[in-house]
Amino acid sequence: MIEIKQKIEEIIVPLLAPHDAFLVDVQVRNERGAKLVQIFVDTDAGIRIDQCAAISRDVAREFESHHLLEGKFHLEVSSPGIDKPLKLLRQYQKNTGRRFKVKFAGDPDPKFLSATLVSVIGEQLTFQPDKGEAVTLPFSQMIESKEELPW
Repeated sequence: MIEIKQKIEEIIVPLLAPHDAFLVDVQVRNERGAKLVQIFVDTDAGIRIDQCAAISRDVAREFESHHLLEGKFHLEVSSPGIDKPLKLLRQYQKNTGRRFKVKFAGDPDPKFLSATLVSVIGEQLTFQPDKGEAVTLPFSQMIESKEELPW
């Protein structure tokens, strides 16, 4: 599956530029006798459903022309969704002001932080917890960041 995922990523990335979008993740799995290909995309301003639909059409055409997947497959193109962790540095900028549960590299064990993302400067992410001083972390230390929902 890793080889298929890499081939899909190679095909998708050039298709996203005309839509001002970028690839967040690709997931491929078997489901009900067919392959399910989930492509998660975003833009710096947030992806719209019409952009996802246009990207889906472009990707489907490319899959067919490359005969990438044998047999039946289902294609889904969507935003990563609020329940998915941020994966790319690029995703953090548009999420300043939001509250996150962050898991980051510590010495020797991972550490956790619940705080609001207040700034992104270069590869430095600054979080403000409810109490105490702001914490600045390099993106390279991030293990997982999920938005904390207010409900």
